Amino acid sequence: MLTLAQNKKTDYRIVIAKNPAPSVFHAAEELRRFLWEISGANFPIVFDDVPARPKEIVVGQNAHLAALDTGIDVAALGREGIWLKTVGDTLVLAGSDVRGALYAVYELLDEHLGCRWFTAEISKIPHRAVLTLPALDKRFLPPLEFRDPYMLSYGDGAFYSRNRCNAESARLEPFEGGKVTYARFVHTLDELVSPKTYFAEHPEYFALRYDKDGENPTRQSGYAQPCLTNPNVLEIAKKNVRKILASRPDADILSVSQNDNYSYCQCDRCKAVDEEEGSHAGTLLRFVNAIAEDIETDYPNVAIDTLAYQYTRKPPKITKPRKNVIVRLCSIECCFGHPLDECSLSGTEGGQGSFTSDLEGWSAISNRLHIWDYTANFAHAIQPFPDFKVLKPNIEYFIRHGVTGIFEEGENSVPEHGELNPLRQYVLAKLLWNPDRDFDTLVNEFLAGYFGMAAPAIRAWYDLLHAGVTEDVHVHIYDSPRQPYLSEEFLDASEPLFDEAERLAEDDEILARVKKLRLSIRYVRLALTPTDDPNRAEAAERFIEDVRASGIGSYREGTVLADVEPKIRAGTI
Repeated sequence: MLTLAQNKKTDYRIVIAKNPAPSVFHAAEELRRFLWEISGANFPIVFDDVPARPKEIVVGQNAHLAALDTGIDVAALGREGIWLKTVGDTLVLAGSDVRGALYAVYELLDEHLGCRWFTAEISKIPHRAVLTLPALDKRFLPPLEFRDPYMLSYGDGAFYSRNRCNAESARLEPFEGGKVTYARFVHTLDELVSPKTYFAEHPEYFALRYDKDGENPTRQSGYAQPCLTNPNVLEIAKKNVRKILASRPDADILSVSQNDNYSYCQCDRCKAVDEEEGSHAGTLLRFVNAIAEDIETDYPNVAIDTLAYQYTRKPPKITKPRKNVIVRLCSIECCFGHPLDECSLSGTEGGQGSFTSDLEGWSAISNRLHIWDYTANFAHAIQPFPDFKVLKPNIEYFIRHGVTGIFEEGENSVPEHGELNPLRQYVLAKLLWNPDRDFDTLVNEFLAGYFGMAAPAIRAWYDLLHAGVTEDVHVHIYDSPRQPYLSEEFLDASEPLFDEAERLAEDDEILARVKKLRLSIRYVRLALTPTDDPNRAEAAERFIEDVRASGIGSYREGTVLADVEPKIRAGTI
């Protein structure tokens, strides 16, 4: 047992290398800051050119670590692996100079000393007159190389780094460990082979499409798909990929992925490849592999990423992704009310069963398989979305099947979100780093930190919401307010719980959070209220006013508040 501090005093100091990487220096500063907040003791930071002594906290790779008999192989930890170990009276927090040492510090503060960072603004730091630590020998390699609990405008770098997420969407600076960086993120074929540049002179570069009767073949201008079997299209894409990479020396990944529509090419060459492969992913993956092969010598540390999405979700029979290709499988069609491997939706195109078989198929042929998952209702962002019970089992399911990266696409409002999105982002961040964390503990800790004395009432409402998702009641990301899990009975039972939460709120800030969450059931109530109800118009105006006052930026993806408010007034949401 180490006694790190007692009565606001410490005999320990923090040791880092003489010329530390920015993330290691930041790790030491964060450690000193939070140890002071916990204990009231000042832990000095020194460089490794001073003589070693027993009571030290050694952070990252330095001379003091090298002099200790630890058995720690830092190189084997990779960029993000960590090792926390006590050696006599010395505490070692080992990891790479990229993110590993920083993550080791946060692991100590979080897992062993009880610090919690719930949002960018809200944290819980315990206070201890005597700060002790049991003997440690903990080596941990995160199972996922890419971890993103994404919500638009909720990408605070401190939140992401403290909760050990490393994603492109976050505002992560080099001193916060940086991030996995995309040169281009998604739906890139429109840029790589632009119809604005080429269609007028070369319509053959773009998708040939037949009408619904299989007649009138027409080359598609605008936002369609390129013809992926045209050799000139491939050469243009190769050139533009190289041009992008030359301008982005920091890039880890570049996406070569289909545009966001179903307008794939139906020319004879493309059709022949897709029939041979048993999937429209055939033409896409051959095209992507050719680009990956073209760049792998000059850019050995860059991966080419592509989507398995909608019409390309099914894996091909013949072609396998090259070693420097990441396939990102998308779950957009699935139910998000039941775990993927338990849901009764199965056997249909786009259904649960076909998704799980596609996942297992891609897992069998891919070196690096990522997931694009969904954690919001994109058509009705404010209304309750009961997906929490699937978050942990689905992440575990993905990892069991070889997934190495997960992008959890959440709400896309600016600047503020409604519903339980802050809770959702927090628990996802924790599970993406360590899926073994106890889910209910994470939920209850957050609710207590975010809703204070009102937390028990909010937890009761959370349980009520999820009780409405029965075996035959499913949840999808474009559900209307007229769903079985959002029944009048649910709304009526919700009201006294929110009344109690408002009564228990200990200050105006907590009360505002409760009222903001209550907007979710008010939204559904308005949708279900008949338009001839004499009280509806007044209720709609109060609701609109309260949404605007809350800071919430939109009701659905790709809109602003003013786009939807007429529908709320008219009762057509």
